[in-house]
Parts: sequence; C-alpha cells; structure tokens
Amino acid sequence: MADDVDLASQNEEAFRQHVIAKHQGKKLPLTGHCYYCEESTKGNFCCKECREEWEKRKYFDSQRRID
Repeated sequence: MADDVDLASQNEEAFRQHVIAKHQGKKLPLTGHCYYCEESTKGNFCCKECREEWEKRKYFDSQRRID
C-alpha cells in the first residue's frame, strides 16, 4: 500500500506532466516584431535576452494572478 509521500509524489508528477503538455501546445504567432521590445524581426524575438526577459515577465504575471 502506498503511503502519503508516494501518493504526493505521484500527484506532483501527474501535475508536472499536465503542465508540460499544456505549455507545449501554445505557439506564439509571428507578428514581424519582437514580443518584448517591439523591434522588427523575422522571428518572435530579436535576441536571446528579449526572449528571456519576456519569459520572466510572463512567469511573474502568472504568479501574481494566483494570489
């Protein structure tokens, strides 16, 4: 019989897999502009730094909505 720690671990892994699957399905549409600084670009972001900053902003925004 599984104890509480085993059940919690199974629930956590199931939740993690659900979040990963949900996140992988979302793709940003190409707009011709960087999503962070709005500079013209062929992709979604003009540089790695803009992509990282945009991801941080989205993460912090999502954390703020939970509270």
